[in-house]
This record gives sequence, C-alpha cells and structure tokens, in this order.
Amino acid sequence: MSYYAIDFGTSNSLLSYVKDDGTIISVPLEKDGALVLRSLLYTPEHNVWHFGKEAIKEYINTDGEGRFFRSVKKFLPETNYSGTTVFNKTMNISEIVAVFMGEMRKRANAFTKDNVDKIVLGRPALYSLNPEEDKLAQDRMQKACELAGFKEVIFCPEPIAAGLDYNGDSKKDRIVMIADFGGGTSDFTLMKVHSGAYSKDDILGLSGIFKAGDALDGVMMKDFIAPHFGSRFEYKIPGGNNILTFPRQLLVKICSPAHITHLRERDTWEFLQHIKKFALSDVGEKHMHQLFTLVECQLGFPVFDEIEKTKVKLGKNLEVDFLYKYPGIDISEKITTNNFEESLAPTVGDIMNSMKEVFVQSGLEPKDVDQVCLTGGTSQLPLIRQQLGEVFGSQKLVEYNIYQSVVNGLAQYAKKLG
Repeated sequence: MSYYAIDFGTSNSLLSYVKDDGTIISVPLEKDGALVLRSLLYTPEHNVWHFGKEAIKEYINTDGEGRFFRSVKKFLPETNYSGTTVFNKTMNISEIVAVFMGEMRKRANAFTKDNVDKIVLGRPALYSLNPEEDKLAQDRMQKACELAGFKEVIFCPEPIAAGLDYNGDSKKDRIVMIADFGGGTSDFTLMKVHSGAYSKDDILGLSGIFKAGDALDGVMMKDFIAPHFGSRFEYKIPGGNNILTFPRQLLVKICSPAHITHLRERDTWEFLQHIKKFALSDVGEKHMHQLFTLVECQLGFPVFDEIEKTKVKLGKNLEVDFLYKYPGIDISEKITTNNFEESLAPTVGDIMNSMKEVFVQSGLEPKDVDQVCLTGGTSQLPLIRQQLGEVFGSQKLVEYNIYQSVVNGLAQYAKKLG
C-alpha cells in the first residue's frame, strides 16, 4: 500500500510519497520544484484558488480583491468558529482546509503518477489543553482529509515524528528531548533513543502548547504596531459620559495572522465605521483611518510578513526600525531587542512551562536529558535558545532538519505501516 506522509503546518506544509516497496520520495509541491508549500490560500473569484507562492503573487497582482487565508490550522480547535463567507458561500474550517489538502494531493498525484488515498498526517502533541477542543480539531482535520479524497487517515503526533526521524541511525542509548517550535504550536517529546525496534514505552513524556511563531509575531503586533492601527483608540458616544476604548476582542483579531482577515466581516466592519466618527483626537482618527486601509486593502499578510522579517532581524541586531508604507498608511516604529524580549517573556514562559510537563509525566529531571534536538523555524529565536540553555546547558542543544524532520518521521511511520 502506498501512502502520503503530510506535515500540514501553520506556516509551511510538506509531503513525502511512501511507495509499496517502502521507498520514500520527497515530493516537490511548488511549481519551481521547491519541497515546501507555504500554507497560504487566496481566492480572487468564485471557485478560483491559488496556493503558496502563487497565492502571494496573485494577491499582489489583484490588489487584494477576494479572500486571503493564512494560519488556518489555528482555527481547528476553536469551538466558536463556525466558518466564514467566501463569495456569498459559508465555508467551515474543514472545507477551507480541504481545499488546501486537496491541492497537495492533486500536485502529489501528478508527480508520483499514482492515485494515493491513504495518508499519515502529523498533528500537534495537543491542539488544545481542553480535551474536547483537541478532539474537535482532529475530527475537523479528519473531515478535511476525507473531503480532499483520502479514504484512510492515520494521525501521528508531530514531535514523535520528529523523534522517529532523529533516532533512525542511533547506536547509543540516550534520553533525548525533541523540541519542535513551529508557526502555530510548540511540541515536546521526551524519549529513549537506542538501536533496534521502538515501542510506545520509549516515549517518556509528551506535551505541547498552541503558541509558537505566530504568537510571537502577535506580541510584536500588539505592543509595537497595533497602536498605529487604533488599538489605543478612545471615543465617546454622544450623550454618554464614559470614555470608551478599542474593543479587546477586535484587538485579538488584529494581533493574529489567522484572524486579521475576519475584520472585513460585515458586523465588525460596520462597528468600526460607527465608532470612528466619535474619535476624541486627531491622532486617534488617523490611526483608525490606517486600520480601515489595512482592512479594506487586505494588508494583513504583508504587514505580518514585515513583522516576521523584523523579528528575524532582531535576532541579529540590538535595534531595528519597523517600516511599513502604503497609500493611507505610514508607520515607522523603532524596536529594540530588549523591549521585544521583555514583551515576549510571558509567551515564552508559557512555552517553557508546557515543556516542563514532560518531566512531570516521566519523573525525570532536565539533568537526565543527554541531548535536546531543536527543530522548526521558531527554534531559531535567541530568547528560546537562551532559556533552553539555562535549563539543559547550551552544550546539549543541537539543530536537526529544522524544516523537514516531521515529514521525514511521518514517512518512516507510514513505511512501517506498509
């Protein structure tokens, strides 16, 4: 039986083909032959979809007309997310994900010349700390895969997959922490690494949290960029005595790469237009005008793209200027590494506390760990490496297949099934 092993990520997705004879082939998903397909969808008109690099290109060419989706994986555990309207049709989260998964399957089938309908799919250690939400997320992914044409869906936790890839050639017994920091989740596996066959008893601890790269970008947006889009806006309704501020639930949307596109929904849009009329200052009115431009022109993706670039620059510089200019928007904000890391501290603290759960489960201590294997793009963040170094010792930290370890491990898992 042939399988596709798919790492459907918040930011990037990859696919490997596992043939009947056990041969594993990495499948290029982009038209230029790149293995990584960015988890982006753009629809400029009814029943027309673009993906990955092409989604960005077409989004720019059409000046953002239509709907642009990124980080859709984040919606999976949200019980109150009923879907969104796309050209007068309501699509639920499974249907949106199915469009992307179906395209991955279509491109892979064209490459492999095989009609594969069995999938080993990575999933976070935990979609949510709430067991019901965690189950809901997996059920939604199951439905999405079925809508995409897969008849058999087998889930494998992503950190376990990363561990399978890492320990493939081991000849020495060790205790290893697999720390997978992606775009949407941070996942941790504490496991025994040794030669020979593996069993579930080799997994000593498993934990995760739905905070990673996107959450860190959201912190920069909230503390440094969102004020330019009205997050500190104050207004007063005629006849009222109270000074009102920008609604917290809308600020949450602005600060999420996944949710920012939903500011265009009618009720939200009408509310923002209503409160703008009652601004208490010219600066507040200017910032709300910039927010309207952001929403009307669907600039969420390019703004967050610039935030991500700034985050990377701050890993190498003590101070960076965040600059974003567009007709109707002019932002210049100086951000220092110290200020950014101070803002990040609570979120990184939550991630570190999630990691410590594996020691509660296993009864071991950090000093018992022989090596910490870092994978996923967010593992490059200096503050995360610093805190891991403080817990384990920097000499124990090693990088391993930063972007491909999960899909490689999923393929190994599928090979054993075959």
